[in-house]
Amino acid sequence: HWLTRLRTALRLLILVLSGGVAVLLIDTLKVYRGNRNIDLRKGELPMTWPAHTNPWPTLLLLSAAIANFVASITIMYMQMTKPLFPAMRAQEMKKIMTGSIRIVLWVIALAGFNLINKASKASLGRYACTNKNIISNGRYQYRAVCEEQGVAFYFAVTAAAAELVCIATLSFSALMS
Repeated sequence: HWLTRLRTALRLLILVLSGGVAVLLIDTLKVYRGNRNIDLRKGELPMTWPAHTNPWPTLLLLSAAIANFVASITIMYMQMTKPLFPAMRAQEMKKIMTGSIRIVLWVIALAGFNLINKASKASLGRYACTNKNIISNGRYQYRAVCEEQGVAFYFAVTAAAAELVCIATLSFSALMS
C-alpha cells in the first residue's frame, strides 16, 4: 500500500531530522562548554561566553529531539518486527495518539526555544548570532553556534511537519479501514 511506504519514508525522515537536531545541539553545547584553545592573533579579543549565558533554549530543544529520536527508533523497530497483517483500527488510533503527543512535544520545544531566545539577550544562540562578526578568536565558534542553532531549529520544524503528515496518513488509513 502506498500510504504505508509513505509513512515509512516519513518515519525515516523524522528519525534523521531529530537525530540531526540532537547532533547539532550537542555540538553547540560542546563549543559552549569547551573554549580551551585560546590562539589570539594581533588585535583579537579572547572568546568568552558571558557568565549569564542562558543555555535553556538549547537544552529544551535538545531534550525534545532526543525524545523524538528514541521514539522514532522504537516505532521503526516495532514496525519492522511485527508480523505483516492489516493494521487494526485500535493500533492506528494508538499510533495517531503517540504521533500527536510527539507533535505537541515539538511545538512546546520550538515555542519555548523561540520565546526564550527572543526574551533573553544572553541566550546561547542569540548571543552567538549577535557576536559572530566581532573580531575575536571565537568568531568562528560564534558563527558555528549561530548556524547550528538556526539549522537545528528548522530541522525541528521540518520533523514536526513530517510527523503531522504521518498522522494525516494514519488518520486516512484508519478512516478507510
